[in-house]
Amino acid sequence: MAGKKILFDSPSADPALEFKHIAEGFKDIILDSRPNFAIGIFGGWGSGKTTLMNGIMTQLRPHADVIIVDFNAWRFEREPQLLIPLLDTIRLAILAHAEPDASAGSDKALRWQDAAGRIGRIVRALATGLSGSVGIPGAVTINYAAGPAINALRELSEDGAAPRPESLYVAAFIELQAACKELMDNGVGRIVVFVDDLDRCLPDGALAVLESMKLFFDLPGFIFVVGLDEKVIHLAVRSKFAPAGTGHARADGESANPAPVMHEEIGQDYAKKIFQVPYTLPVILPRQLDELLESMYKQAELECGQRDDIQDKVRPYLRLITGNERINPREVKRFINAYTLQTIVRLGLHPPVVLALQTIGFRRDWQDAYDAISADPDQFMSDLHRYREGDQDAFQGSLPGLEHLPVGLSDYLASELAAPLADAGSLVRYLSSLRSARGVDPGFSDALGALGRFERALNAAVGAPGDPKPADAVAKLWDELLGTTNNGAVSRNESLQGRLASISALLGTYLSDPTDGFPQLQQAQAETRGLQEALKLARDSAWDARTR
Repeated sequence: MAGKKILFDSPSADPALEFKHIAEGFKDIILDSRPNFAIGIFGGWGSGKTTLMNGIMTQLRPHADVIIVDFNAWRFEREPQLLIPLLDTIRLAILAHAEPDASAGSDKALRWQDAAGRIGRIVRALATGLSGSVGIPGAVTINYAAGPAINALRELSEDGAAPRPESLYVAAFIELQAACKELMDNGVGRIVVFVDDLDRCLPDGALAVLESMKLFFDLPGFIFVVGLDEKVIHLAVRSKFAPAGTGHARADGESANPAPVMHEEIGQDYAKKIFQVPYTLPVILPRQLDELLESMYKQAELECGQRDDIQDKVRPYLRLITGNERINPREVKRFINAYTLQTIVRLGLHPPVVLALQTIGFRRDWQDAYDAISADPDQFMSDLHRYREGDQDAFQGSLPGLEHLPVGLSDYLASELAAPLADAGSLVRYLSSLRSARGVDPGFSDALGALGRFERALNAAVGAPGDPKPADAVAKLWDELLGTTNNGAVSRNESLQGRLASISALLGTYLSDPTDGFPQLQQAQAETRGLQEALKLARDSAWDARTR
């Protein structure tokens, strides 16, 4: 086979799944409606928001009276005033739109450039209010002084008799009105601002972008098209308005201690006020998998050999990786890329085993089972053989996390797709390979594996009060667990380190006297369950943060 290619996580230039027809519909809405509204394109991670937005842009480009602005919110998230990069991006888009006609001496294009220049002066005036002061080493604190910015905006006014604005945003709005009027009076019908990657922003940054958009809602000609997960709005509003002590946000969009329901309602009301045209991307169904794959093959320009390999070997597993009878395009690409990477860099691995194990590792609802396999792959192999031979209780009382098989996993382990696992001999190399290919800090997987082995030793010790032999196993596996948490993300997590210290103190009492210290052993067992849940949450949050 010729060299293999990776499927890049970039929007398709020729999207499948009826996205082209959807984009055409939005193009008609944008062109035929009064230009003063916002469209919200809602969808989860990897659902195709960017692809659809690029499709709408493609449909609009032939229209000479439409200026397209492409604003990536995440790129400017750390700017102290997001209105400034938003305005500057609009300015640059106007200049780019005007440049071909301006070069030919077009009067209206020159007027467009004048309007862009006016917006540029607004940006510079707003920037005069920024000041930086250095705080602790390596950290910069940004302050904003509205007074200098207002004075600079006043100086732009062409009418000295006009009332002098005292509000920063009123002053900016007055100047923007003049710039927009100049554009509209010279042939510009619409300025369509596409805002992407809000999902990647922290809640405060996402809310700042949405708040900045409000300034444009009363300006002639502006239409916003925003792609985001609706949970981002709810999380941002909750983060800003929830009373102290009602909970803190997690990276997966949930809360460890959820805020009252009324804050969810506030988030929903906020979205309704911002977006007059909300649209939720349709779910991609399993029957559309082949169409999606063909689109991916075409975009990546895969050669026949790699296409055939994916079709013959990978495709049978793809419907299993997302669950819930829906397909996530980005997750499909990640699965294919993980397989491709492993078969390139680990030539000794058997591809069917790679795929069979990778399927379990990619299913979020099968993670407990995957952690159990990582903790003791040899025990899993022994149990799997008995299970496939008809022993339905093969996993009972064996590995924590496999006592109750998740929905679908029991059928999968008994199926032909999982047969390569039973024939693998040893899974150690495959587990190591998959840890590297998934892109998550391997410290989490190593720690969870060691924690699973330690938990089994604890359970055995609790079942044999006062017996020194289980105590020796507990001490040995505790040292192994500590060794896996001394570097990487786990070592930098204060909450996890605090839990480890608490368990260590309990074990110290138990190991000094296994009989008198038995109550501390039981407490350590309960604390270990809490540590396991906290470690899984930290791993999932780290993964969510990487993929937002």
